[in-house]
Amino acid sequence: MDYSHLHTPSHPFEQDFPEVIEDTLEDGPAVRVKFNRRGTLLAAGCTDGTIVVWDFDTRGVSRSLIGHVKTITSLSWSRNGRYLLSSSMDWSCIVWDLLTGSKKHTVRFDTPVLNAQFHPKNNSVFIAALFQEEPVFVDFSNGVQQSPILKESAGVTGKGTDVATTTSTAQSRWTMVATFDKYGKKIYTGSNRGYINIIDTETRTMLYEIRPTLSAIKNIQFSRRGKEMVVNANDRIIRLFATRDDGPPEQQHKFQDLVNKIHWNQCCLSSDSDYVIGGSAHQAEHNIFIWDRIGGNLVKILEGPKEPLEDLTWHPIRPIVASVSSYGTIHIWATNYQENWSAFAPDFKELEENIDYEEREDEFDIVPEEEASKRRHDDEDVIIDVTTIEKANPYNDSDSEDDEEETFYLPLLPSDQQDEEHLHTKHHHRHSRRHTTTHRHNSQHGGRDRHDSHHHLNSKQDSGSNNNNNNSTTSHHHNRDGGADSAADAYKDGNHHQRGRDHKDRDHGSHGSDKISSSSSSSKPKKRSDEYSDHQDGGRDYENGHLSLGGGHGHTSGNGYDRDQQNLQQQHSRRKLEDSQLHSRSIKRQR
Repeated sequence: MDYSHLHTPSHPFEQDFPEVIEDTLEDGPAVRVKFNRRGTLLAAGCTDGTIVVWDFDTRGVSRSLIGHVKTITSLSWSRNGRYLLSSSMDWSCIVWDLLTGSKKHTVRFDTPVLNAQFHPKNNSVFIAALFQEEPVFVDFSNGVQQSPILKESAGVTGKGTDVATTTSTAQSRWTMVATFDKYGKKIYTGSNRGYINIIDTETRTMLYEIRPTLSAIKNIQFSRRGKEMVVNANDRIIRLFATRDDGPPEQQHKFQDLVNKIHWNQCCLSSDSDYVIGGSAHQAEHNIFIWDRIGGNLVKILEGPKEPLEDLTWHPIRPIVASVSSYGTIHIWATNYQENWSAFAPDFKELEENIDYEEREDEFDIVPEEEASKRRHDDEDVIIDVTTIEKANPYNDSDSEDDEEETFYLPLLPSDQQDEEHLHTKHHHRHSRRHTTTHRHNSQHGGRDRHDSHHHLNSKQDSGSNNNNNNSTTSHHHNRDGGADSAADAYKDGNHHQRGRDHKDRDHGSHGSDKISSSSSSSKPKKRSDEYSDHQDGGRDYENGHLSLGGGHGHTSGNGYDRDQQNLQQQHSRRKLEDSQLHSRSIKRQR
């Protein structure tokens, strides 16, 4: 269907109804949504009985309330925003204290609860419409007390109203919805036969009774000012009424879809009462119709995803609509602002076409300097107060005569903080344990690699070094059996013997060069083979946690082991170079 003929204002200040989906909230299969009195919190009731309270500014979950076991049928906020009333198909109503996240009162009935609402002024009173039962008035200021909304002896008064029904007719008439007016002085109830009863809250007597339709009344919603109300019935028509203090409400407009003749799941008025919106009950569309309250004409149709619409509500202050799909998703509709800087300039006027401009007689006259200075001096004489600060309350309301503190935002619960700290500590311990395991695994593999390298080097030695290997192995076992007390002395002796052996090798290279032959040159690798064998045994004892004499060095840590290994390699390289030089010199002398 083409809705291009509908008027959409282009000026940013005239755009006071939503147009596009700004955000989507998902946390459970939601079926009911309700803003608090200031629009800072959004409560959503789910099909599984849970209630999720969203911080609407940050779009984060502030509370998750678990108490019901069946579908939530209605939600109602207290005036101060601290308490939340929920009704469910599990035959109960729960009053939640949102500051602590706990149940304050639980009221059980003998039948499922269709809807419940707090008193606009008294946080200890609420009314509830029951399935095929009379609506009840609940007061829990001094214990939980239940009483029927309408007393038995109540009659019908007022001009132009119907006569009280008989007992047989009253038994077949069931209340479908019950709600307070803006100030809580009257109670409006809608029946399955199209009757709307207006009851006095104090006397519990019926003031007026009207029958605008023959079908069941589904919803009754009041405007923020309390002067208008909309009624949704099963006859696929949304009716707008103007309330009066001295008489029954008067019908002003009827809103319906003349083309498709669809039902409406929910209806309400905008925050400024300029628009009436209705959520269609089409099974394959998520459409929201917006009508002008004064003219009654259709202004806009918001087309959402291909999901049936369950519930909707208008933000109490801003042009924002929250709608719920049958899939449990909450869609946030907002205005689509376009930057038009010319609209913010006070002296700038945007023209659609050229116009003839007529200048004033003295607009471009040259003003004498004396007169101009006099004008500036007169302007400077005006006293401007720049020190006084006027406090402006953005949530000011016309009926805010009480000084009761309101709850705009919900603080973080101590249990939530403990959960976050526990998760952080658990993550830290897990990370530390993983790091320790990795370090231990690398150390084990490093020791095994060092052992394998020594074994590989030892296997490549000449076969003539077996006797020296046996001697070094015997000395190694003797040192290990000596115990931990002789380990330090053995370490010192090993260093002393190693230094003596290095000195002896240098002396042998300087004084015995003329006696070197092919047989003497083969004795050099035997000494290196002994050192490799000793160091191999020392590496094994290091892995077993013992202090050994491997190669004349005591190993007490991994870092010391690496330094000794580097020193040993440097000594081998120097000795190899000296052996090659001595061998070449001996050959030259023999020639």
